[in-house]
Amino acid sequence: MNTKLVISLMIAAFFVATSNVSGQETENEFQTRTKLDLSFKPVKKLKFTITPELRFEDDFSLDKYLLESELEYKLSKLFTLGASYGLVGNVRDEKDTEYFGRYAFNATAEKKYGRFEPSFRLTYSNYSDDDVDDKNFLRYKAKLKYDIPNFKINPYVSVQLFQDLNDSGLYKTRYAVGADYKLFKKNYLGVSYKFDYYNTEYRNRHIISLGYKIKF
Repeated sequence: MNTKLVISLMIAAFFVATSNVSGQETENEFQTRTKLDLSFKPVKKLKFTITPELRFEDDFSLDKYLLESELEYKLSKLFTLGASYGLVGNVRDEKDTEYFGRYAFNATAEKKYGRFEPSFRLTYSNYSDDDVDDKNFLRYKAKLKYDIPNFKINPYVSVQLFQDLNDSGLYKTRYAVGADYKLFKKNYLGVSYKFDYYNTEYRNRHIISLGYKIKF
């Protein structure tokens, strides 16, 4: 299949998915995120990742900083199990920062079909990637990556549902489009745009993320 056509279809699918919410008169928030992923494989099938991250509001003032660690075990070519724990610092003002812990357990299924790689991840967590820190969530994430032949950029699209287990309702839906660029061996630069649609509130959130990945 033509590479340009594949990329166009992936981007078109993303905007079609978000078009049903773009016309609402809601409050729109903007956020920028930067993070560094450092991953190691101490033994075969086991991967350990450390991820420091900074989050900025639309005026580029620091909103949160996070430090997360994750352990993943590859059960087979198809299934992976993981667990993570992180510390989140909510910056209220220059002299007041609120801290709390976030944890998650997940199971992922993924398989390559030619140059396409679809995946599905189910996550149980006490964190919704927002200010909410006193509820539990199930997060359902479907993702599609494409490996462009003879090219260092690999695009992807995804959609993720956040189910509030306390209220048994859908808290928000996250649509995302992004790409990873291989700089050189085991070093990658990533960029993405995420759109958060809040199902029970009159607001949306737009997130631009920049990341750097190193695989040891």
